[in-house]
Amino acid sequence: MQHPADFPLPASARAPSNSQARLELATRAARLGIWDWNLLDGTFVYSDRAREICGLPPGEEPLRLEQVQACTHPDDLPRTRAMLQRALDPAIRENVPYEYRVVHADGTVRWVLAHGAVEFAPVDGAERAVRYTGTLQDITEQRQLREALESSRARLQLALDAGRMAVWEADLRNDVIHGSAQFNRLLGFPEDASPTMEQIRAGYPPGERERVEQEGRAALARGELFFETEYRYCWPSGELRWLLLRAQTLFEDGQPSRAVGVLMDVTARHRVEEKLRTSEARLKLAQRVGDIGVWEWELSSGNARWSPEMYMLFGVDPQAGISPEQVWREGVLAKDRAAVDEAVRRSTEGGRPLDIEFRIRVHGETRWLRSKGTPVTTPDGRVRMIGVNQDVTRAHRQKLALEDRNRALQEQAVQIGRERERLFELSRDMFGVLGFDGSFRAANPAWSRILGHDEASLFARPFLEWIHPEDRMAAAAVMDGLERGEPVPPFESRMQTSHGGWRWIAWTAVAEDELVYLVGRDATHEKLAAQELEAANRQLRQQIEGRERVEATLRQMQRLEAVGQLTSGVAHDFNNLLTIVLGNIDLLEMVVQEPKVRRRLELMRQAALRGATLTSQLLAFSRRQRLEPKALDLNGTVHGMSELLKSTMGGSVEVTTRLQPGLWSALVDPTQIELVILNLAINARDAMPVGGSLTIETANASLAEEPQQPGEPGPGDYVVIAVADTGTGMTDEVRARVFEPFFTTKDVGKGSGLGLAQVLGFVQQSGGGVRVQSAPGAGTTVRVYLPRARALAVAEDAAPATRHRAPTHRGRRLALLVDDDVAVRDVTAARLRRLGFDVLEAGSGGAALDLLDRAPQVDLLVADFAMPGMNGAEVARQARSRRPELPVLFVTGYADQAALAVVGDERVVQKPFRDDELERMVLAAAGG
Repeated sequence: MQHPADFPLPASARAPSNSQARLELATRAARLGIWDWNLLDGTFVYSDRAREICGLPPGEEPLRLEQVQACTHPDDLPRTRAMLQRALDPAIRENVPYEYRVVHADGTVRWVLAHGAVEFAPVDGAERAVRYTGTLQDITEQRQLREALESSRARLQLALDAGRMAVWEADLRNDVIHGSAQFNRLLGFPEDASPTMEQIRAGYPPGERERVEQEGRAALARGELFFETEYRYCWPSGELRWLLLRAQTLFEDGQPSRAVGVLMDVTARHRVEEKLRTSEARLKLAQRVGDIGVWEWELSSGNARWSPEMYMLFGVDPQAGISPEQVWREGVLAKDRAAVDEAVRRSTEGGRPLDIEFRIRVHGETRWLRSKGTPVTTPDGRVRMIGVNQDVTRAHRQKLALEDRNRALQEQAVQIGRERERLFELSRDMFGVLGFDGSFRAANPAWSRILGHDEASLFARPFLEWIHPEDRMAAAAVMDGLERGEPVPPFESRMQTSHGGWRWIAWTAVAEDELVYLVGRDATHEKLAAQELEAANRQLRQQIEGRERVEATLRQMQRLEAVGQLTSGVAHDFNNLLTIVLGNIDLLEMVVQEPKVRRRLELMRQAALRGATLTSQLLAFSRRQRLEPKALDLNGTVHGMSELLKSTMGGSVEVTTRLQPGLWSALVDPTQIELVILNLAINARDAMPVGGSLTIETANASLAEEPQQPGEPGPGDYVVIAVADTGTGMTDEVRARVFEPFFTTKDVGKGSGLGLAQVLGFVQQSGGGVRVQSAPGAGTTVRVYLPRARALAVAEDAAPATRHRAPTHRGRRLALLVDDDVAVRDVTAARLRRLGFDVLEAGSGGAALDLLDRAPQVDLLVADFAMPGMNGAEVARQARSRRPELPVLFVTGYADQAALAVVGDERVVQKPFRDDELERMVLAAAGG
């Protein structure tokens, strides 16, 4: 066996021989084993102590790695191998102690603590581990002690958790407290919190902390080191809890320095005690309110114990000191006392409960008590009777009154019987008694008075045969229900009279003892009156419904009129602004060639055009847009839009058309109807997010009924175009609001809510109406009814392509421009100059007429229609009075159709100017 000094160590680690001796002495004293692993040849050298620790036989021969690993516990072998690899890796060089188990030859398992150090050196040009040296220590006993301690701590913690106890320690000098996680829970804090003393003290209700501290000081003053109390505590959440505090005070230098103890939540016990106290109080209150007393009587000795309520039943003060025997003897009537004693004797001898009533005298008044008791035998053989007494005087008096009342009722019953017989004979209602087979058993004279049959004729036929054949089945069902014992409602039937006619009878029927009792009332006149009333009510309902439809239509028209008035004013100012924006964009595009700038100008143009479209939609639903109705073939319109619709719908929506042959011509604005179809198709597409089918159908329709809802068409001939989808559909609430302006079910930014309102406005302005059919999950169909044109539809020529015209060569012409808006006038003048005109500008009608009088030659008058003071129409009228041949062109953002009707569509250019519309109209008006 080699000594530690014999192990080859690095030169830097070698020490004098006396150091080696001390090392050997230290290892022996510490009972350490030493090992040395030569990683170059794979041999282990273990000291005697190391072999003993690992359960290897003694010897000096080197060991192999397989021998060392064979004594390692199989469960720990993967972990030790992983740690060994990290220690020998030059890139990691992990050097940590580790514990593992070894198994001796006799099966003994020991715990070992290993410390090692690795020596690295260059080998074949690479650095690697060449030697691993270390110590082994048997720590089985320490491990067992540690596990026992942890187990003890776990059991202690389990006991604390089971008892819901929290452990705490307070530093009294520094006013600091530490507690377990349960301590935080009991005080209403999170388990991982570290509450301060201020936070903890904040939970004491007013005066509670002072009381606890006073009790603690009093215990110390008495020399008691242990202190226990209960107190209320309010959690941060506001919940009030009851806590039990047990503490021991520790002293240093004669002064309290620390306190340790436990804390328990006793809220549940306090609540139970509170409920018990409440229950006892309620029991006492119930005894007093119910005049109930509790007693206990020991038969052998005659001793009795009474509750205070028992004394009060006998009219005796419970504090007067009178024994129950004396109160009983003096209070119970003598004639009843013997009966009570006999009843008690029988109850105790037979072991049966006691229940008896008797009388007592209380302040000169006789009262009745009811006594209930149960005999109980004690373990020593003594018999006791326990029970209650209740004052039942009122019940006795009520019983006597009830008996008197019954006698009176019996006399009344005899009288009522006589009166009923008289009523049966004289009643104007038909009383009858039938068997379940319908045969008559009895009938009063009213049957003969109402129906005209004598009693013999009536009894000759069953009841059902007298009933009208149409009512007989319902009456038979009533009879069957009565036979089954079911309650039946009142019913009516027609009964045959002696002269062959029929009378309405209202019946009430009940069954008892296999007989049916009938009461019939002649309701013929009421029935006729009810029929007349129903007819009158139907007529009234129709009138009310018609009035409601008219009122609903009027309200809708009033709303549209109010919005229309608003939009007319908005359209004028808004269109002026858009004219300025678009006009200046056109001018900038003529002088700017930079691509980026031109792209931004185009974005500005698109935004301005969207604003113009919004204005157009506002005017459409308010029915203030300018329309050019023509006789139109809607089949051709739908056919011409097929490709546009298919591209708009996308690949997920199938577009189908069903066009009726021989379709009437519709009187409608061609441009606007295309927008209507496109609007409805886009709405349908949005209602089919995962795809579906869109069907566009045309048809002729002749309506005769009045509209049921605002917006529906009235009577007349119509050409119908229907747009149907297979989308999500609409609820009744959404369908009722679908044409309201700005109402939309789409997400914010995905719809203005004007699409369908624009459709309704255009259609109603054209003289038609709209109907919507929809249900959730069943798709939507919108039918647009357009007025029939009496003339045949004429195909329109394609509009000539507009193009800029160059100025003529006959010299520049002169245009007089009048507009009250300077910016709009500036833009319009610039566009006129591009057409080769010299421009005279005027800001008002009066200024324009002055210029006209002074100018030698004016070739064209361009006037804003809506101007303050003198509008464009008045300016044109006075200008033509001066120069009758003067061409006039109006530019306007105004929407009053009545005012524009006197001008003519061929002389009106809408603001903002779109494409080359202004240039086309100017050249057409000026003849060049």
